[in-house]
Amino acid sequence: MQKFKKNNLINTMILCAGRGKRMRYKTKYIAKPLIKIRNEPILRTNLRYLAKLGIKNCIINNSYKYRTIQNFIKDYSYKNPYPKIYSSYEKERLETGGGVKKILHLFNKNNILVINGDSLLLKKPYICPVSKLYDNFNSTKMKILLLIAPIKNSIGYKGKGDFIMETDKIVSRIQRSKKNSRSKSYVFTGWQIINKELFNHIEEKKFSLNLLYDLALDQKKLFAVKLDGFFLHASTPKSIMQIEQFTNYNKKALNEKNYIL
Repeated sequence: MQKFKKNNLINTMILCAGRGKRMRYKTKYIAKPLIKIRNEPILRTNLRYLAKLGIKNCIINNSYKYRTIQNFIKDYSYKNPYPKIYSSYEKERLETGGGVKKILHLFNKNNILVINGDSLLLKKPYICPVSKLYDNFNSTKMKILLLIAPIKNSIGYKGKGDFIMETDKIVSRIQRSKKNSRSKSYVFTGWQIINKELFNHIEEKKFSLNLLYDLALDQKKLFAVKLDGFFLHASTPKSIMQIEQFTNYNKKALNEKNYIL
């Protein structure tokens, strides 16, 4: 783990403090982001992806089974030069929004990349989801830009969707999904860009990022961009099995279309 220095540019955070109750026995001894998909911890897969993008530094928060996350960080940092990882320990779990707010002063840029620690993307190498987020983020129009996926491309997901796009454009303002709107709904992948200014409107220390989404929605500054690929929704032991089956059974087809984790 690294000690923070003022000249280190940080604009990326991976959220790893969650309890992961729905995973039951799989999170009895480890934090959820350390669950393995195709014999690789989810967190390591995402860190290596960030390294390939040239991201030099990131912050990882931890609370539940925090020692497993901190030990992982030490091991990863010993074997990999980038990204350099800064640990943010939460004695009392602050939820997704509170976890970001706690270390908001460490971010050097106004727009920060925030990633759910249990989220995996199956993507094409020449269509980068993170680049798509940054390329389409317009700070004058947006406060938050979410990466969303069609329900049919969300493996392991059984819900009714999170958001509806107002237009068919690549980037669109979005609304919360309503009842009986599953066919038009999209799933939030857990990858997003957030403008730090939104946190100034919240006094609480412990809160969900959903509170920021509602604020941006009220300001008509909540937007989304579609994922070109598949969202692997690791939420329950059954979803892990479905993801493994999907990647194994479709391995040849996925390889032919250049999909990679």
